[in-house]
Amino acid sequence: MNDPLKTYIEKYTQLEAGMRESIARKGNSLCAQCSCIGCDAVMCIEALKSPFLKLVHQQAAEYDEQKGFLSEAGCKLKKGRPSVCYEYFCDDHFYVQPDELHAEVLKIIGTLLYHATRNAKGDIPLDEIMTEKELDQLDFDSLEKHLQESMQALEIIRTFYCTGNLTEESYQALKRIRIAKEFQA
Repeated sequence: MNDPLKTYIEKYTQLEAGMRESIARKGNSLCAQCSCIGCDAVMCIEALKSPFLKLVHQQAAEYDEQKGFLSEAGCKLKKGRPSVCYEYFCDDHFYVQPDELHAEVLKIIGTLLYHATRNAKGDIPLDEIMTEKELDQLDFDSLEKHLQESMQALEIIRTFYCTGNLTEESYQALKRIRIAKEFQA
């Protein structure tokens, strides 16, 4: 693994941890009360097949053919989850938001990983590149730009959640975050 990839993984891990923390604050009570499990072992295979995600989570040995990375306490992966794990929110999450802006911000926070990894090789996201050799050959300048935009957006969202205020400049920065096509309204 080359140094730019190592550095990118470190920053990516920080982004993912910050997202998980912010999402948990906004949705933990809903998810804890829900009887419908939003996770599916089928999705776990993405974290196993992706060389990038395997480098991030380093838990491939814990994968179970039946349960994936799921346990009774939830997902075993604290980092290196597929971006879809953060992009999906049930309708209840949007219903309990105080207004449309909060719902839009929730959708954006869920797509920060997708944005940070998009266009790694052409229009292929980083987690869909299927060999470690290809990972080492990537130009990380573009990925670094997208990662920084995602990190900036995370800070804006944290501030918004604390203050309830969003400046026009901050709103425009959030609008730069690309939402995966399958999650666009």
